[in-house]
Amino acid sequence: MGELTTEELSLWGKKAIRDDQELWLPLVIHLIDAKNVINWLYNHWLTDNQRSLLMIENSESVTQNVVKFLGYIHDIGKATTAFQTKQSYAHNDSLDEDIMEKMIRGGFKDIDKLSFLKRSASPHALAGEALLEVYGVNKSIAAIIGGHHGKPLSNPVAKDTRYNSENYWPETPGEEQNRWRKVQEDLFQYGLHLCGFHKSSEIPRVNKIQAVLLEGLLIMADWLASSEYLNDDPSKPLFPLIDINESAADVNTEQRYQNAINTWQINDEWSAERVSDIDEYYVQHWGFHPREVQLAMCQEISKALDPGMMIVEAPMGIGKTEIALTVAEQLASRCGCNGLFMGLPTQATSNAMFDRVEDWLAKEAKEQDAKLSIKLMHGKAKFNQRNQAIPRAENVQGSGAVVVNEWFTGKKSILEEFTVGTIDNLLQMGLKQRHLFLKHLGLSGKVVVIDEVHGYDVYMSSYLAKVLQWLGAYNVPVIALSATLPKGKRNELLKSYEKGKFGSDQFETEPGWENNEAYPLLSMLDGKHLKQVTNFVSQKSKYVQVKRINVENNKLIDIVNAKIKDGGVAGIIVNTVKRAEEIADLMPKDVLTIVLHSAFLAPDRQKIEERLQSMTGKNAARPPRLVVIGTQVLEQSLDIDFDALFTDIAPMDLILQRVGRLHLGLE
Repeated sequence: MGELTTEELSLWGKKAIRDDQELWLPLVIHLIDAKNVINWLYNHWLTDNQRSLLMIENSESVTQNVVKFLGYIHDIGKATTAFQTKQSYAHNDSLDEDIMEKMIRGGFKDIDKLSFLKRSASPHALAGEALLEVYGVNKSIAAIIGGHHGKPLSNPVAKDTRYNSENYWPETPGEEQNRWRKVQEDLFQYGLHLCGFHKSSEIPRVNKIQAVLLEGLLIMADWLASSEYLNDDPSKPLFPLIDINESAADVNTEQRYQNAINTWQINDEWSAERVSDIDEYYVQHWGFHPREVQLAMCQEISKALDPGMMIVEAPMGIGKTEIALTVAEQLASRCGCNGLFMGLPTQATSNAMFDRVEDWLAKEAKEQDAKLSIKLMHGKAKFNQRNQAIPRAENVQGSGAVVVNEWFTGKKSILEEFTVGTIDNLLQMGLKQRHLFLKHLGLSGKVVVIDEVHGYDVYMSSYLAKVLQWLGAYNVPVIALSATLPKGKRNELLKSYEKGKFGSDQFETEPGWENNEAYPLLSMLDGKHLKQVTNFVSQKSKYVQVKRINVENNKLIDIVNAKIKDGGVAGIIVNTVKRAEEIADLMPKDVLTIVLHSAFLAPDRQKIEERLQSMTGKNAARPPRLVVIGTQVLEQSLDIDFDALFTDIAPMDLILQRVGRLHLGLE
């Protein structure tokens, strides 16, 4: 290991016992693993846009040196007395004693005599930040090290080496204290030179945007470099621990990292292509020609030179999803994005949209002869049968398929290229929570689509405004879809995005834009210019006869059954689960009835949604007579079509959404 001493090589970074075999990983090996991984992620996993955001001092070499240094130095806080004397996770005395003996033989002769009053006061992330500040590293870099376990430190840490000195080195001045100080500084200097620096003052500061993305990238790299096997499969090693009798000299770090990356890469990268023929694109992906409004909107958006936020306002059933997916590929090609996030109001709407996005992605995978991975993101995704039926990437031989990459689970899910889920996965980007940096990292490389953008209350809208500022700062293309968006909310969304991108919510546009009530309407931010497109072919008007009835539930049932006595599908949308159940209990047994609301167990609800869409959705085998009773889960993004609709009184925008389930004409 070149310049490192036996003391430095005897420090442990990880230790465990499995099948009675004692295992460990020298600290310096883990540091080098992380350096290699983060450098690879920077060069091969990040998008061009993300790399441009991370450009430091307009120098590619300086930026790469900073990235590598963060990877190497992230666990320098483990080179402390408090960490090196910690028990193993399983509290295995034999393993701990053997590791201690290895360190004593390496030169730390009194390490077994140390004791601590406040060991927990200096966790290794905090200790790492404190040591870097001692060595003169600027705070913008040191803070990234302090936050690499997902939560930035809120209190100043520079004085921790004084207040809790026993956690860093032996308290008594002398040979042993000097030894620990020298080991720590030698590891630091070794990392500096390994990453292209000569002294700490050469490490540049980073701005807020760069700090957030670098933190996310470091967390991802650390997790990957800490993964011993791919999805816990011992036959697929990534960065495994080594036998306790082996040393750092026995590890070829370059070969180890190359093998790990080759094993980890089990799906392909999406190559978004410029959509030059929109009509052909529609036929290939959906089997039909675009409506005139779909074609016009896609053509207008394709003209944007610096695309920002696009808001599509159009009637229910016009095909806004197809517009969004077509435009997503156009914008991904233009902006260099590597995936898509589709956010929806509820789990039910997310499930329905997941099916549509997977179908679209299957066409993409086949065209590109690639394995493209997808993730359904909500709390009950594991109960979605279609999601469960998608094959795991490592089990698919060949290409041209949609797959699931199991490494991207839990907090790592948002890092997956294609994600469909509830809107909270996007809104969390604006919250102060653990590992929020991963949200920023994952979303900053995607095209973001927000469906039913009108459907969020004041509380959620305040976070959405904050999130749009971040997305604007990252130059992320955003597509918002709505059939009933109030003009005030539209204006807020556009201003929030523009403020994030340019620092000001002012843009160049035509007078009176704030009060534009055209419909359909495309509002498009192109750099600092807002363009609103209104000259679409007039849409065929839909006339809906509305009749107010004020009757008891049993009388309502009679009216509903009379309405469809000669056949048809009637929908009853009410405002509470209790009322839905009460009405369902009164339905005659000989009338086919489906009930859907949020109180069902996840597996049952999933089956009901699938059954409902198979009977009333696109290409459905519609029954002679059917009554569907449900709550608000019926009103958005589900491809269901009623012949008659009965609804409780509700805000006008929700009434319009419910009307959107009426006579959609799904084919």
